[in-house]
Amino acid sequence: MSCCDIFISDQSSRELFNGSSQRCKKAIGWQISDLKGISPLVCTHHIYMEEEAKPIRQFQRRLNPHLQEVVRAEVLKLLQAGIIYPISDSPWVSPTQVVPKKSGITVVQMKKGKKLLHASLQIEIDLADQEKTTFTCPFGTYAYRRMPFGLCNAPATFQRCMLSIFSDMVERIMEVFMDDITVYGGTFEECLVNLEAVLHRCIEKDLVLNWEKCHFMVRQGIVLGHIISEKGIEVDKAKVELIANYHLPTVKECQHSFDQLKKFLTTTPIVRAPNWQLPFELMCDASDFAIGAVLGQREDGKPYVIYYASKTLNEAQRNYTTTEKELLAVVFALDKFRAYLVGSFIIVFTDHSALKYLLTKQDAKARLIRWILLLQEFDLQIKDKKGVENVVADHLSRLVIAHNSHPLPINDDFPEESLMFLVKTPWYAHIANYLVTGEIPSEWNAQDRKHFFAKIHAYYWEEPFLFKYCADQIIRKCVPEDEQQGILSHCHENACGGHFASQKTAMKVLQSGFTWPSLFKDAHIMCRNCDRCQRLGKLTKRNQMPMNPILIVELFDVWGIDFMGPFPMSFGNSYILVGVDYVSKWVEAIPCKQNDHRVVLKFLKENIFSRFGVPKAIISDGGAHFCNKPFEALLSKYGVKHKVATPYHPQTSGQVELANREIKNILMKVVNSNRKDWSIRLHDSLWAYRTAYKTILGMSPYRLVDYYSKHAIL
Repeated sequence: MSCCDIFISDQSSRELFNGSSQRCKKAIGWQISDLKGISPLVCTHHIYMEEEAKPIRQFQRRLNPHLQEVVRAEVLKLLQAGIIYPISDSPWVSPTQVVPKKSGITVVQMKKGKKLLHASLQIEIDLADQEKTTFTCPFGTYAYRRMPFGLCNAPATFQRCMLSIFSDMVERIMEVFMDDITVYGGTFEECLVNLEAVLHRCIEKDLVLNWEKCHFMVRQGIVLGHIISEKGIEVDKAKVELIANYHLPTVKECQHSFDQLKKFLTTTPIVRAPNWQLPFELMCDASDFAIGAVLGQREDGKPYVIYYASKTLNEAQRNYTTTEKELLAVVFALDKFRAYLVGSFIIVFTDHSALKYLLTKQDAKARLIRWILLLQEFDLQIKDKKGVENVVADHLSRLVIAHNSHPLPINDDFPEESLMFLVKTPWYAHIANYLVTGEIPSEWNAQDRKHFFAKIHAYYWEEPFLFKYCADQIIRKCVPEDEQQGILSHCHENACGGHFASQKTAMKVLQSGFTWPSLFKDAHIMCRNCDRCQRLGKLTKRNQMPMNPILIVELFDVWGIDFMGPFPMSFGNSYILVGVDYVSKWVEAIPCKQNDHRVVLKFLKENIFSRFGVPKAIISDGGAHFCNKPFEALLSKYGVKHKVATPYHPQTSGQVELANREIKNILMKVVNSNRKDWSIRLHDSLWAYRTAYKTILGMSPYRLVDYYSKHAIL
């Protein structure tokens, strides 16, 4: 927007505008240092990566001296404004790419040598994602604090930010598309009030407008390539200049057609946007095989079109009477244009006057009554208009679709594989057919029928899915064969899978709400063929270590804690501190840089006490990180007993040892080959462990804790 482009001829109006612009001058920026930056609370740009994406470092590209000066000027400008900052340890580095403008490579400047503004440089990038914008040049390596254009999803973020700022003004006093803001009003005074409201909102949200691109108080302007004025939307003559100046044809017979075509290509289309202040006109007509409708309005006595629509009738509709077809055309049009017509006055033109009588008839057919009830939603008036006058709608209803004009050859030769694929039905086809139609295959013998009716009571059909009441009182969806492998893979290999054995994988599928007859067999086959499970699976067949009995306690009353490690360095972490609840088998774990008592104290306060309450006892080994004065002081403060496991006898703290082993097994199967990403995979491993079925519980730790939280006595 540009303060110097003001189109006001009246002196009093100019004084009013000058006063308003002085009050809102903080909304206008003159140089890049004026960009304050929009608050992150309003909008923040995030850069989300695919799960398996790896950081990429690219080398600098050579630049000639002329391009180096261009890059130097741009870097200094952004650095001084605080939009970029030097960085040296980013795993993401991209080279600088200088793109020539059509008019040459230049650093555009104002008359006083100050640089122009950039709209997108006002939105903060999330702190965790800033390093992903790192670029390198001959003058250093830098990362963006604010969002530049060119980032993936940057346009979407910018548009979302604009709509967030002006949400209560859009479509009322202004329109905004990306960095194009259009403020409008019916009079000069109204427009000035609206403009001042928008500028005050910009000041409030620290949104700065570029003074060189502002145009105030104009009667028409170019928006998205079209001229917008009080007349509506018009064609920009600059864009059709080539067609308007096209060479004339040499043949006289073509001159008239050429002039007509040029006129159509260089003028506003017949179809226009609706004027919500005017009533709508709906022209409907029906023929023996189709119905047509035209939505329009009348402005200054001249009609114009908003929408055309037509539809062919099906076999049943072709048997309707003429009056029914005419009413069907009206119902179709009102349903098609409903978004335009609800809440507006509508004049319906149709060429069958019997419709007006039908609306007041008391003993109409049930179908007609339903249609009449649908019409009650709209504020409409029906007027009779003969077909010869209702030309457009009448023509749309009589368009012939030439189905047989170009008959295509029919291919009767199908490969056997295609035929087999077409006739393949899911395993529950007979069950679904019986529930819907009540029929069973005639070739079944008495034994088949007896077996079928013994299990059919557990199923019910809800279009288009079949569900089963399982023995554990849970309703699960029956899965066809083509979806079974994908569900098994998700529950075995994905983040929540953990590469557990076949029994736990099948239980994860059941917990997810799916079932099929061969579930456990298919899970066994998948685990047997899983490469990672075969390479890294445990050699022993024991499911758990021998454990000593503990007195009956409630959930989260007894916790066992232990350190795992050291592991290969992963983002500065070498150890894992694990805590397991002895009743629910719920596991908490955190990666840590070292295994000292400070880590243990922080873990107990943040991960145990504040989330699950103060336990009655904690079991640990006799390591120095657990047996020290600060640790004992903390437990004494909260009244927690400390039980130390017998040295060289891991069965004393068997639960935590078992949890250590299972988490380690999961990590071995999900980490990369260099094993340096285990700290970021730890949360996925905990997810897999908590949702895994535990035989001793009869459910997963997650289900037990979730049930406890819903039924605990507060």
